[in-house]
Amino acid sequence: MTYRVIALDLDGTLLTPQKTILPESLTALEKAKQAGYQVLIVTGRHHVAIHPFYQALRLDTPAICCNGTYLSV
Repeated sequence: MTYRVIALDLDGTLLTPQKTILPESLTALEKAKQAGYQVLIVTGRHHVAIHPFYQALRLDTPAICCNGTYLSV
């Protein structure tokens, strides 16, 4: 089985210095999802702290949180 995954960190990767997601990033990630990619957040943050970004990206995939110590679904 082949998986097509885009795993994104938040700080310094997906988020701007103002802690927002650029509209262009939202569009690109939506196109990737439509093309069959699974988009995951992989972050050092706690799952409660990523919730607004998870919602903004309209994800239904697990998130890897707290520097990989647990998986949030």
